[in-house]
Formats: sequence, C-alpha cells, structure tokens
Amino acid sequence: MLKLLLAAGVLVVGFAGAPVIAQQAQPPAAEVQPPLVGLAVYSSDGEKLGQITQVGTSSGQPAVRAELGGFMDVAPSAVVIPVSLFEQKPDRIELSMTAAEVKDTLSKQQQQQ
Repeated sequence: MLKLLLAAGVLVVGFAGAPVIAQQAQPPAAEVQPPLVGLAVYSSDGEKLGQITQVGTSSGQPAVRAELGGFMDVAPSAVVIPVSLFEQKPDRIELSMTAAEVKDTLSKQQQQQ
C-alpha cells in the first residue's frame, strides 16, 4: 500500500512540472517561422520586390534572407532583412521601406563591393 501511494505521489509531482517545461519550450513571439520561405516581399508602397529564400538570425536577431531584384531596374541580389524592418502578413511580408528606398540602399551596397 505504501509503495502504491509513493508511486502516485511521484506521478503527481512529475505531471505538476510538465506545464512549466512546455511553457519554456515555446519560441519568442518576435521570432520568424520557416513557413515564410517562398513568401513574396513587398515594399511599403505595394511593389513586389522579391521572395524569401531562408529564415534564420542575423547578429542574434530573427531575420529572413530574400532574393530581391527585377523592380525599378535593380539587379537581383540576396539580402538579409531583420524582423524589425518588416511586417508579416498572411501571404507576404511588407517592408517598412518604399521601393525607391530599397533601390537606393541596394545600389549603395553594390557600389561599396
């Protein structure tokens, strides 16, 4: 009888700790998720700029890698976009920059290389 009570007590203690472990395993809200791969990238003024090719981190912060180009005579290039510079929508991500601002930024980066 004592063994049965001890076994029941161990199970209760084991289950009591389970929700804490489950809560700790959840990713932070600001983290981007892999289903983003393949989504279109749009500027804040509604122009399609490219497509997400990879999800990861940059300098320890969540980010996506995208192939941009084919708009406003911009040559195709791979870029890393931190999560702080875009808003995730159901069917795409939208940058906080206009297409012209993105073009200027890419042009400056290409000139520096």
